[in-house]
Parts: sequence; structure tokens; C-alpha cells
Amino acid sequence: MSEDFVEEFRKFANIERPPKNVLEGFRGLDVSLVYDTLWNRFGIDTHLIGIRPMFEFMKDKVYVGTAVTVKEVSTTHEPINVVQKRFEETGRSRIDHALAAIDFAQPGDIIVIDGEGRDDVAIWGDNMAMLAKRNGVCAVVLYGAVRDVSRIRMMEFPVFAKGVSPKGSIYYLESIGFNVPVTCGGVQVRPGDIIVGDEDGVVSVPREYAEKVLEYALETLEREKVTREAIASARYALESYPAGRPNILRKLREKGKLQ
Repeated sequence: MSEDFVEEFRKFANIERPPKNVLEGFRGLDVSLVYDTLWNRFGIDTHLIGIRPMFEFMKDKVYVGTAVTVKEVSTTHEPINVVQKRFEETGRSRIDHALAAIDFAQPGDIIVIDGEGRDDVAIWGDNMAMLAKRNGVCAVVLYGAVRDVSRIRMMEFPVFAKGVSPKGSIYYLESIGFNVPVTCGGVQVRPGDIIVGDEDGVVSVPREYAEKVLEYALETLEREKVTREAIASARYALESYPAGRPNILRKLREKGKLQ
């Protein structure tokens, strides 16, 4: 394949990324904490609904990376021979934008593919997983299904998806954009946003909020340590939780408002 063909996609590869120290800071957080911080501090709900980890080896792990995005849309259900003939005549595939995302992702990035939420069509398989792992991609988030799960499990490539389907996407979906804003689980994800995924699900942190979200999340983490200490030493759940209740009760008693 000519370099000219690859160059068509290279121009979309340079995206604005979060500072490395901020990205590293998120590696010490879990999804629920990040979600609560976004919601409680900014009123932003970025939970990617319906997307979950696909493999047992992903348990007890948090995956953090910069979003590299792919947009796919449903296409005309043409006969297989028509699609194949067009491929042979042009050299262009319906999954080229997804392949470009793999080629131009930086090590540690997370590829996010918008497959219109179709859980009947697999937009990721073992060959793409092999290519992505070779290039150091951290994980993939699919607003759609995955297939070849046995082989992907053996290579231990992390996948977050809506489900599993044996039906490949090449005749049902067509990639139309690389590093463009996409919709995933009802949430807009843009290239350069931070993706955080674990057993609780996946959230997207808008790049422009990332530093403040990290700052507030770390503060919350310290408060949670105090809460857990209170839970460990308290006789009653009603006096130890939610967070801050012991201090509130103490102040109310000091003011004579509580016996």
C-alpha cells in the first residue's frame, strides 16, 4: 500500500492531549470516584451506559488512556460480492478509519469506536486486537459488540463493549471518521479526552476539566480514608456514613441541637 494512502489519515493523528502528569494521576483513581467528581463538582454525567469489561483478566484493574476515536455508521446492505469487488477495485476498506486509529495511536491510548450501539454487529475482532496490542494500545471501548473473544482473551487485550456477536461489521457498518467527536453510550467522546474504565464501567473525562477533576478526586480520596476509618470504628452505620456524618453529628451536639 502506498505511503500516500497512509498520509490521508496521518493528518488526523495529531490531537491535543492531556498533560502526562494529569493522565498519570488518574491511574490511581477508580471509575466511581471519577464519575462522582464529575457529577458532584461540575454536573457532568459521562458514564458510557451499557458498556462493560468483557474478560475475567480485566478484574481488579483500572484502565486509563487518552481517547483516540472512530466513527462508524450503518451502511447499505449490499451483497458481499459487490462490497468485495469495490475493495478490489479501490483498495479501500470499510474499516480503514479504525485501522488508522490503531496505526496512529500512541502507546497507552484507548481507542473508542462508535458503532451506533449495535450489539448485533461486532466492530472488533482478534486481528484488530493483535494489531492494537502490537502498537501498545491500552484498551478499546466499543459502542457495539466484539467477536473472537476466545482468541482475544488468550492474548489478554482489554475490551469494553456492549456485548458479543459472531457477525462481523464489514457489511453492516462503515467507518467515516478518525479522531472526530463520537457518541458512545449516550456520551460525547472527543479525541484527547481521558477514558477511565474498570469493573464498574467506563467514564470519559473532558480534556478541559481533567486537571480540576483530578485535583478534586484526590481530595475526595483523602476524605474517603477518614470515612473508612469511621466505619471501621463505629458501632452504628447511622453514625458513620455517609461521609462527613460523624463531624456533622459532633457539631450538632456541641450546639445542643442533637441529644
